[in-house]
Amino acid sequence: MVRPFARHAGGDDGAGLAQGNPSRPADDGTPKVAIIQGRFCLAYQGGVCFTCSERCPVPDALTTEKGIPTVHADICTGCGICHDLCPAPRNAILMLAPPETPALARS
Repeated sequence: MVRPFARHAGGDDGAGLAQGNPSRPADDGTPKVAIIQGRFCLAYQGGVCFTCSERCPVPDALTTEKGIPTVHADICTGCGICHDLCPAPRNAILMLAPPETPALARS
């Protein structure tokens, strides 16, 4: 059997997407935005990966420049598709509440 992607080592092959991904925290109704963890991202580590930016359904919310993905928090809807499809051995995308103040955005 050929898997279209493996979310993480020993992990989900995508079957959980239909029922809600069990590896993603339950939706508590709080607005979320994708955050890329560079230490886990294949592209940040010198690999070639465009999965998140290719699969994002929101135009310009997640872009790739010079091979590095960037989330534009002001456009990201927090749908979590990038998180669910991230092929990095340790998922590189967190879904977190957006920063509330400019000071938090810089930290």
